[in-house]
Amino acid sequence: MSKTGRKNLILMAAGVFGMGVFLSLLLKAGYGTDTSSFMNSSIASRLDLPLGPVMICVNTFLFIVQLIWGRSLIGIGTVANMTLIGFTSDFCTGIWQTYLPDHIFSAQPERIIIFIIALAGFLISAALYMNSESGLAPYDAIPVMLSSAMHLPFHAVRTAWDFLAIAAGLAAGGSLTAGTFIMALTLGSAVSFTEHMLKAGKK
Repeated sequence: MSKTGRKNLILMAAGVFGMGVFLSLLLKAGYGTDTSSFMNSSIASRLDLPLGPVMICVNTFLFIVQLIWGRSLIGIGTVANMTLIGFTSDFCTGIWQTYLPDHIFSAQPERIIIFIIALAGFLISAALYMNSESGLAPYDAIPVMLSSAMHLPFHAVRTAWDFLAIAAGLAAGGSLTAGTFIMALTLGSAVSFTEHMLKAGKK
């Protein structure tokens, strides 16, 4: 494997693992998650199922679209994202429930501090993963496909896609929070900014 390939693999692994860990903290803090997780967790709550299996089912459905129109965006990162983030989050949630006191996820200022750290960590992890060139998860690939096909800025398409996921989550019975709204507005820009920084670092 080339040096670039190893670097991209490390970025992908760090991004996927980080998203799972920070997602678990976002869920525990209760101020909101990324839009995909908001949609999936709303469906999971409605069906009374763990998050991991629901994420796999939803991503499998979206994967059909990616397989037909976005096959070039499929890679090892696609499989890692689809299968590992939800289960990593479920695993970490169990650890927090076992070893951390409950009050840090409910009392102030601890709760807001955890949310801010988890939000920043998730945004960075998601941006690293999406710029690792290791394949995109179906949820992430669809706005890339639409942006290319419609010749529109990625961050604008991504934001619209995220708000569509919010609508689906609300339809499943979820409650919109400030954190989810912030994610919808910032994730596309965070990915674009990280891509710029990574390209600048290669020069």
